[in-house]
Amino acid sequence: MRVNSLASQLESDPPEQVLSKLEKIAFPERDRVQFLLNYGILKSLSGDFEASIKDIQTAKKVIQQVEAISVSENIGAVTVNDTLKSYVATPGEQMLIHQILVTNYLLTGQLNEARVEVLQAQVKAKKFAETSEMTGRLASMEYLAGLVYELLNEVDSAMISYRNAARFMKKREMDIPSVLQNSLLRCSYSLGLKNEYKEYVKLYGKKADRVDTKKGELTVIFWDGIVSAKKQNFITVYVPKLEHNVTLALPYYPDQTKLINPLTFTAGDKVYNTVPIENVEKIVREDLEAQQKVIYSTALARMITKHLAIKMSQGQNTEGLSILLNIASVLTEAADVRSWNMLPSSIQVARVRLAPGRYQLFPSKVKEKIAAEKNNLWDKLFSITRLKDKAEEPSLSTSIVKGKKLDEFMLDIKAGQKVLLFIPGVTNRVYSHYM
Repeated sequence: MRVNSLASQLESDPPEQVLSKLEKIAFPERDRVQFLLNYGILKSLSGDFEASIKDIQTAKKVIQQVEAISVSENIGAVTVNDTLKSYVATPGEQMLIHQILVTNYLLTGQLNEARVEVLQAQVKAKKFAETSEMTGRLASMEYLAGLVYELLNEVDSAMISYRNAARFMKKREMDIPSVLQNSLLRCSYSLGLKNEYKEYVKLYGKKADRVDTKKGELTVIFWDGIVSAKKQNFITVYVPKLEHNVTLALPYYPDQTKLINPLTFTAGDKVYNTVPIENVEKIVREDLEAQQKVIYSTALARMITKHLAIKMSQGQNTEGLSILLNIASVLTEAADVRSWNMLPSSIQVARVRLAPGRYQLFPSKVKEKIAAEKNNLWDKLFSITRLKDKAEEPSLSTSIVKGKKLDEFMLDIKAGQKVLLFIPGVTNRVYSHYM
């Protein structure tokens, strides 16, 4: 629960401060994965991409070790509560591990390492597919895979990834964004897939943009907000075998009310917006929904076991005793509300070609104009700047990349150059890598 509270603080406090607080919390070994993942994402938000890679890669190894649940953990879960089990990331979270590692590798110029991570994600996806078609399948991971393959001139592999991204978005009833449409058009045209290209032209009402070597290409990865945290809910169930009600503690996500806010930037006289490629809120709810039957049956079996054990030991079965037993069992019952709760609420991208030159993507006049709009994303980003600047930040490792404030960032791009920007919406920073 303390971790959930810290996650909510990211909306107002610098990630360095949240990380400092998180590192002071003593945690049991069974929670190690959750803490490592949160360490890693906070370090990404702070620009410490190398340290983030180390923490998240360590979490990957621990997950492999604990996926084979021990007998003692199973006994603890059945007799006490689910929080005694080692935390293992959900399928969606495990795929986001690969995605964030790919992003970190790209931002540190490690393209080959990014490709290795893409291949590992594909192996993991095949394993998840044995459960159901959409388990752990993320359009955002596929889109990033396509980007990596294009950077390596492996257009055929990029085409497969972009197709998968479009398929997953359709399955989740999401509109195919223009950035993905353009990727499908570009790659199908480049590969000479005439029939498929014609289908895309008809479907999207446009043709592929011809590659202009006189321009550079800007890719923006924007993380919007913070994903919802799990909460605990108690429900009462009548058990015929016990002839009375029992109370179960179950995890749930609150109703999804968070809006997806695009990031707006200007280049010359044109205005661009990022578009959602993944609704993380939807992914975490899908994962929990897939687990609910097991969670419910385990909780019910646990409560029945508790009640039967106490009844047998006392040799009684009175109505008054039933009430006392239920109260006692509730005191030891707790829902498992652990999650990777510092993930973004949505993942968005933009990809544009720009003439060589210098661009102020987030000028002050845009800030002043949009900040006047109530509850606008920019108002949230810029209104907390003074608070963040005054806050005392803990010392960081030497590998940190210091990000620029949005309204101070200047993009210098050359002909044929590719530039990647990473912009976390809970900070006032832009992290860039020139390729």
